[in-house]
Amino acid sequence: MSKNSNSSGRIVWHELVTPDPKATLGFYGELLGWTSSEMDMGPAGKYTMFKSGGVDVGGAIAPPKGSNVPPSWLAYAAVADVDVATRVATERGGKIMAPPMDIPNVGRFAVVVDPQGGVLAPFKGTTDRPELDGAPPVGTFCWDELLTSDPKAAVAFYSAIYGFTVQERDMGPMGTYNILKRGDRQTAGIMKAPMPGQPTAWLSYVAVDDVDAKAKRAQQLKGKQIVPPTDIPGIGRFSVVTDVQGAVFALFKASPDYKM
Repeated sequence: MSKNSNSSGRIVWHELVTPDPKATLGFYGELLGWTSSEMDMGPAGKYTMFKSGGVDVGGAIAPPKGSNVPPSWLAYAAVADVDVATRVATERGGKIMAPPMDIPNVGRFAVVVDPQGGVLAPFKGTTDRPELDGAPPVGTFCWDELLTSDPKAAVAFYSAIYGFTVQERDMGPMGTYNILKRGDRQTAGIMKAPMPGQPTAWLSYVAVDDVDAKAKRAQQLKGKQIVPPTDIPGIGRFSVVTDVQGAVFALFKASPDYKM
């Protein structure tokens, strides 16, 4: 385990919020090889756990009744104190979608919306999740990226909450890419949304062995392709797709000499 394995800002969980979790099981199973099991969460309903190679990689749950949350992936980021994190977020102009609350035997979390509309959940677990060194295994989440209308403001907002340091990378026509770091570890990225009027949103990436084949398979499984397989020079190849209910995520394979 890395000495930074549970430091503030580490993305520790991914959750699919979707009106019919069961309808997605076949899609993710066929596309990514995930298996699933169901847990009874009492008043919160049923919670679906996704596994890759026997390891927990994420979960799925229906949104609260009456809410208008669209099908989407939500990332959880570690903090030392969820209540403090939400207070800092509101002081910086953020909004609280879900106030701090406990999940018995799991931890405490909140759901925060940044001033431009990106959604991230600060989380403090009852136990620590180990962080492996090296490249994330195929079938697991490997990166998270905020596409925003105001990268500079977003960098300031998230750095204030999570204590990130920032490394800027010139991406040519795509502009500046801001890499959020915990010590020497790259944790997530922030960049200008590429399309005019594109809503600010976090995008989660899953490591795959063949981006082109998986992007094609996603469409065969009734998902949609938003960004076709594309090379990022010196980094890797990616594609952005949706699942059968419209939740957006990305497929990624790193270049042989690239270290995440």
